[in-house]
Amino acid sequence: MKSAAIFDIDGTILRNVSSERVFFHYLLDKKIVTFKDLLRFTNVFVNNLLFLKGLYVRKNKYYLKSKAYEEVFSPIHINECFEERIAPYVSVAALEEIHRLKDAGYFIILLSGTLTPLVECFRKYCNADIGVGTSLAVDNEGLITGEIDGIHSYSNGKVQIVNRLAAEHNIDLSSSYAYANQYLDIKFMRMVRYPIAVNASLMLLLHAKVNHWKIVEF
Repeated sequence: MKSAAIFDIDGTILRNVSSERVFFHYLLDKKIVTFKDLLRFTNVFVNNLLFLKGLYVRKNKYYLKSKAYEEVFSPIHINECFEERIAPYVSVAALEEIHRLKDAGYFIILLSGTLTPLVECFRKYCNADIGVGTSLAVDNEGLITGEIDGIHSYSNGKVQIVNRLAAEHNIDLSSSYAYANQYLDIKFMRMVRYPIAVNASLMLLLHAKVNHWKIVEF
């Protein structure tokens, strides 16, 4: 069996910015996302709040509804946005830790709730073995529906994904690492031998101190 090092992205290896929010603003600048799309997104957002669907709020991708997937996620758009607006915020310390573990023989996994095409950019940039993000549902005409396709890589979804990856890649979680910054991430962090709180939120920081987890800043 192999040992793995599992890294969250936003807030962990990417500091102070959200990769999806950066991409969202990029699409606004390119006029791919319009004011009408923002109204639709806001309407769904408010309705979900009213019905107390807190987790579903994070799954709201209705600002992309009815957009052609191939246009939104064209290599030109994704690569330009990543190289110019996202890559400069990747933590040097995080990259050094990833490379150190990679050289030591660990199987590097990036696990994030951000969009799958962005996670793939991070995977290449960090020389990780696998990147798992959130995929969008697409209809028969190649248009984005605004819904999630498959497991949402967030909270309990990360637990499901880690279990699946462990089975598929023969990973020994009892000798593996997990790096994350939010309290909700403890659900998958507790699955490994070495959970590490990175740039930790207050709740995660308290949990890490109580449980004697390693605490670092990237």
